[in-house]
Amino acid sequence: MRILGIDYGDKKIGLAFGDSTVGVAVPLDVVPNRGEETIQAFAMRVSAEDIDVIVVGVPLSTGGHHSSAQLDKTRAFIKALEAAISIPVVEEDESYTTAESIRLQREEGSDAEEDALAAMLIVQQYLNNRV
Repeated sequence: MRILGIDYGDKKIGLAFGDSTVGVAVPLDVVPNRGEETIQAFAMRVSAEDIDVIVVGVPLSTGGHHSSAQLDKTRAFIKALEAAISIPVVEEDESYTTAESIRLQREEGSDAEEDALAAMLIVQQYLNNRV
């Protein structure tokens, strides 16, 4: 199964790719959030890259870093995305992915952007939870 991972943000969106046959996720890139234009770009990408499922990180832990307003925005994005594509869109808890992506940059020397690393961690968590 080919997976597109999304770390949703108001200004930018991190992307990652995962493959369930090898159980691995890799960061892709970060794209600006341009609303409907971005939704349509994702719909084209899903088709062009034969994606089977989209995994979107949702801020389920509403501690200091996340708010319920951000959860509402993310779920509105998911709803709009579901209306534009015909594959499943699933939620995965994104708690601590930003902190972990920063750690990967600092301690492991990753060159990938923080949001793409967060998307990778979301996909990897999705894969790990299904094995």
